[in-house]
Formats: sequence, structure tokens, C-alpha cells
Amino acid sequence: MTDAALSCPICSNVMESGVVVGRSPGVKFKKRMGVLGDFGGVRLTRGFGYQSVDAMRCEACGTVVIPGS
Repeated sequence: MTDAALSCPICSNVMESGVVVGRSPGVKFKKRMGVLGDFGGVRLTRGFGYQSVDAMRCEACGTVVIPGS
């Protein structure tokens, strides 16, 4: 990920670069949680064992943005 400054979409402060981490089977985006838990959805992370994805976080309001790949 580049270190280019990105403004927070919520409060317009500058966001800092970082990483969102998780464990297998990974972190996913779903429109709603259902009885199938983490089955289905769009996978956001990559890797084996521990999963990660580049992200930006606003220290002021806590908003996290995961840029598309």
C-alpha cells in the first residue's frame, strides 16, 4: 500500500497506514450475519494461518478503510 495521505470519509482527518489481521479462514465482508457464520461473503484478507490486509485508520474517530485491490 502507498503511504499517500487519505482523508477519513467520516471526519476528514488524515488516516494512518496499517494492517487488519485475523486467523484462518480469514476476515470477510458480508451484508448481514446469518446462521452460517463466516461461510460465504467476500474475503478481505490473504495469507495462510494468520490473515492480513492493508488498511487505513483514522485515529480521531476510529474509522477503518480497506482500499480495494
